[in-house]
Amino acid sequence: MTKTSREYILPFLTLIVAYEWLISSIDKMLTKNYVSAFRSQLSQGISDIQIHPYANLVKSIGLPQYHLLSMVVMIAELFVALSFIVYAVHKFMGKSNKGICRITFIASIVAAFMSLNYSILGGDTLFADPANAFQEGISIDWIFFLFETTLAFYFYSQIKIINSIENVEKVDKAA
Repeated sequence: MTKTSREYILPFLTLIVAYEWLISSIDKMLTKNYVSAFRSQLSQGISDIQIHPYANLVKSIGLPQYHLLSMVVMIAELFVALSFIVYAVHKFMGKSNKGICRITFIASIVAAFMSLNYSILGGDTLFADPANAFQEGISIDWIFFLFETTLAFYFYSQIKIINSIENVEKVDKAA
């Protein structure tokens, strides 16, 4: 694989994830009763949660604040999508920007957090579940969580690399 093709793989994969978040956010914006549907989704999902402290957290914080939480989710999905799109466009243009890396690092953490919450709320598990023989081994939410966590580490390392390059350039200018 040539260096050029490697440079396009991550932006392309990031665009795929951005598309998923963008469509999810737009669906929420276009749904007339999104806030009430969000509340009912939370209520129904509590019974599927296999991690009891998380179920208690959703009951005590998520349900009472469902209106605020629903808006935060919709805005966060849009933020993640737009951040990933901007990053991919910049990489396709051959540019590297510390500010974009920082924003995309934050977006990766937000995306991973949302994917983790979606998988737990949906009752997904990484282990064998005899109660649900027809559930896939690993859900798309878990795959997204793993990918977005990997992206967060990648963007963190990119920020560190850009910082070290800037420090070398400052030393060179001073000398």
